[in-house]
Amino acid sequence: MSYMYYSVPFIVNGQDCLKEAGEKLCLGKKAMIVTGKTVVKQRCVKELLETLEKNSVACCVFTDITGEPDDIMIEKGAKFYRESGCDFMIAIGGGSPMDAMKAIAVMLKYPDYKLRDFMGKEIKGPLAPMAAIPTTAGTGSEVTMFTVITDAETQVKMLLKGAALLPDVAVVDP
Repeated sequence: MSYMYYSVPFIVNGQDCLKEAGEKLCLGKKAMIVTGKTVVKQRCVKELLETLEKNSVACCVFTDITGEPDDIMIEKGAKFYRESGCDFMIAIGGGSPMDAMKAIAVMLKYPDYKLRDFMGKEIKGPLAPMAAIPTTAGTGSEVTMFTVITDAETQVKMLLKGAALLPDVAVVDP
């Protein structure tokens, strides 16, 4: 019997590693930072913004992820990404921003579909480049190929899957 393992290509781990992640976080020229209204006030976001500035990467911040993400939030995020001219994403926060980032990447690649169309199917890439920075312990979303998004109409929690959902970089700073 054989097994297949998928992994995030690059993981930065350790005390204060966010400050040291530097160019590993810079996956393009303009980042969309996916987070929530509470996290955006934390020191880690300030450090992230300083890191991007130091590496001449522009950014915009999308803070409309509240609680469990739903498909409406995801559609707003994809629209924000396109209108802002971003070319990669960074999620910072708990599992919700990271799950949202992954789902936004799916909607960017497949704009004519609904997220519910992907339930039970494997999502194929490539997707927009993604970096994940967890601020809580437990979900593991920064290193998994899954995301859970609620269908606002039916209230069904949809499990979406595929190796394409693995972030390109995970920065895990305890």
